[in-house]
Amino acid sequence: MSHPALGLPPADPSAGRTDAAARLRRERARIAPLALKAALSADPSLTARYDETLLRRFLRDHEQHIEQLARALETGEERFVTDYAEWLVPIYRRRHVPVKDSATLLIGLRQAAVTVLAPEDGQALGLLVEAWLKRLRLHRAIPGDHKGNRVARFIWKGAGILDETVV
Repeated sequence: MSHPALGLPPADPSAGRTDAAARLRRERARIAPLALKAALSADPSLTARYDETLLRRFLRDHEQHIEQLARALETGEERFVTDYAEWLVPIYRRRHVPVKDSATLLIGLRQAAVTVLAPEDGQALGLLVEAWLKRLRLHRAIPGDHKGNRVARFIWKGAGILDETVV
């Protein structure tokens, strides 16, 4: 793995599947809407939870996701998608998008991207998406991503008794 601060050489763009990466980049405009449609068909409640503006942002984000997948395919290094997943989590938190929904969007992207790739390239892309999803799963337990247990919250808060709102 290359790391510029350590003086290691940059990633070799010809070490992996360059043809598959070129196909992904060439078909980016077609893959992104298909990915969003696949995610919306997998979880129809996304349209109820997110407005049109955020759905357009998801569509725009898919183009960058495709670029990261292409970079990981052409170099053969999964760090391009795993580091990108770490970078993407706070942005989606700020947009109030839980990890479960971002995983649904990513699975839709995998389904759409496989349509333009050869079967062996599709398997390599599937492994990259699995590494991405594995990294996302680390962030499911962070507060704010789920509603939590109401009973535990009730007991912890003391049912509002002697709370600073009462005093």
